[in-house]
Amino acid sequence: MLSIRFDSKTEWWVSGGTFARLFEAALRDGIMPAHLEEWRHIADANGGLDLSQLAPADAGVFVAALRSTAEREVQRLRDASATTPDGSYRISLQKLLALEQAPH
Repeated sequence: MLSIRFDSKTEWWVSGGTFARLFEAALRDGIMPAHLEEWRHIADANGGLDLSQLAPADAGVFVAALRSTAEREVQRLRDASATTPDGSYRISLQKLLALEQAPH
């Protein structure tokens, strides 16, 4: 499991495989800038990532890329059964999107 901390009150616990899959989709779609890929590896190596470690502009781009990719992936996999790998991935992304919408 990885802990992705967006701020002092918002944390997304996610499997490494789900985070890697989302990140790869963001890179593949050209939404995540390639220069931010190192943070994926840092998160993997350290069991998570506190986005305050990134420059504020990079953190904003990082979050926006994950969020927009998650929205697209959830829509693309809307019919996937929860008991399948795609369904589990979709549910994890929905949790990310719900976190980002929660008031702080």
